[in-house]
Amino acid sequence: MIFFIHIPKTAGTTFYEIVKKNHDFFLKPKAEFLSKEKYLIEKLSSNKSIAIRLPGGYETAPELLNNIVKNINGCDTSKIDFIGGHVGYGVHRLINEKVDYISFLREPKKRLISDFNEHHKNGRFFYKKLQNSNFDFNIYLELLLETGLDNLLTRQLAGPHDFFLQKKMKVSPDIFNKALSNSEKIIFLDMEKFDESLFFFNKKFNWKNTSYIKKNVSTKKNEKHNYDKKLLNEIIKYDLRLYDKIQQKVVNNSDLNFLQKIKLQIDNFLR
Repeated sequence: MIFFIHIPKTAGTTFYEIVKKNHDFFLKPKAEFLSKEKYLIEKLSSNKSIAIRLPGGYETAPELLNNIVKNINGCDTSKIDFIGGHVGYGVHRLINEKVDYISFLREPKKRLISDFNEHHKNGRFFYKKLQNSNFDFNIYLELLLETGLDNLLTRQLAGPHDFFLQKKMKVSPDIFNKALSNSEKIIFLDMEKFDESLFFFNKKFNWKNTSYIKKNVSTKKNEKHNYDKKLLNEIIKYDLRLYDKIQQKVVNNSDLNFLQKIKLQIDNFLR
């Protein structure tokens, strides 16, 4: 099973479209799925390969994952090839399948600004409070601290899978070290080299259909925000350290050569 630890604003929406194209059944359940216990079991019996995209909410994603794990206990889970969402490391402790963890990596400050822009959309987690503050960037940073969403890369890699539902703890050196240790068991891909990522998935997981159109891309480019430097540092200081460690071992750090590009094109043509 591939388990995608989706760090917000790291090309996940585009990636899910590719995941969908390479599986028999793509399940994107809403929160109300929590009450439909037999639905997934029925899908397991009628499809060869299933991919599950968890809801985008920080609370609904781990809640639904817990529900899925509970409902498939004792079932043949070999057909679930993929689960992905805004959750943390550690689901391998709950299921009997071998888990290949993957995640996209992005420079923390760029990711943060992109996430801030995302919360300008009605319905997003911080939208109402940011709207009341006239979308003040410092208010956004304070909200991250208040809700335990600072140093999010570190928190997600440290786990557990439902870390957001747990008691909010301040990120400490111990949590950082746990995240660093867990990162050794995760395949990381550089978000900025997306095509190179596709060749990796083509080769490792035999995904043949890798054509895509970029999704959910921020239209706000090169924006400058006034911010409290001390506050910003508190929000991403552990993520910056972790990013520096992890980026040295991303699996897609080399540009595609001519033959690799041709292989992707042929596979997409013959799919």
